[in-house]
Amino acid sequence: MAVHVDLQAPPEVLRQRLYDGHLLVMTKLPSVAKFVDHARQQLTELFAPYDPEHAHEHFEPAAMAALLGPWKPRFIHDERSKKLVRNIIEEAGFTAEETHFDVPKPRTSFPVGHLTTGVAFAFPWHRDVWYSAPHMQLNWWLPIFPARDDNAMSFDLDRFNAPVENNSADFDYYRNNVGRLTTAASVKQEAQVRPGATGHHPPNELVVLPAPGQVLLFSGAQLHRSTPNTSGLARYSVDFRTVHVPDVLAGRGAPLADTYCSGTAIRDFVNVADESRFDEATVRSIYGEPPADAMLVFEAPKG
Repeated sequence: MAVHVDLQAPPEVLRQRLYDGHLLVMTKLPSVAKFVDHARQQLTELFAPYDPEHAHEHFEPAAMAALLGPWKPRFIHDERSKKLVRNIIEEAGFTAEETHFDVPKPRTSFPVGHLTTGVAFAFPWHRDVWYSAPHMQLNWWLPIFPARDDNAMSFDLDRFNAPVENNSADFDYYRNNVGRLTTAASVKQEAQVRPGATGHHPPNELVVLPAPGQVLLFSGAQLHRSTPNTSGLARYSVDFRTVHVPDVLAGRGAPLADTYCSGTAIRDFVNVADESRFDEATVRSIYGEPPADAMLVFEAPKG
């Protein structure tokens, strides 16, 4: 496996490399830089008059959670946020009509000792597929300010297709949608089940540091974690996910070495061209019948 920078290849080759465990950095997509500017502007306004990277020095964890809780959904559903994501996907060479994406999610990582739960959850070793993500999911990760090796994200490539002990069997996507209703308020303890590896301490970790204006792509089956933030600075990033419609229908994707969760997140994805979702009958034919009372797609409380 390798880290490829601006790999020149057809989209189907790029996808297969990612399904096989390779990582890809794209440095020449104009809309990534525009997205970074968009996010920086909102963060600067949110924390004014303080520098966003030092905002944790001025807000206690509870106050920080209260500030970020309402802002994150505003950013996620901002029409410009979604438009820029669509532009990024198309600039990367993926066909809009054949690609579904989910909303861009802002992530915050504060130094150890500050807020690390709820809206600023520090993810342990995990694979996104343990969260019921489809195995053909591709993750796109964009730092908003310069990331460092002591506040970024690390990978265990040696375990890409090798099982590790984990608690993904405890995770049900539909129950999690209900649990998300209380996530923003979590300050001292997590309100959700968060799948993670058990006692995993790999001898080799790979940290990839794209610059602001660049984007890192990797498979949702990659084993990765939030690096414990010892930098003294807050880290802000945004990630979103895509699936290729023909690959979903054909069952093509990354290997599943150790995934035991239930439910599926496939209904969260909308088409890049027209925002249509997968047909429900198609979803059920691939992923099975959900419980009658399941919250199939997360619904944020109104008001």
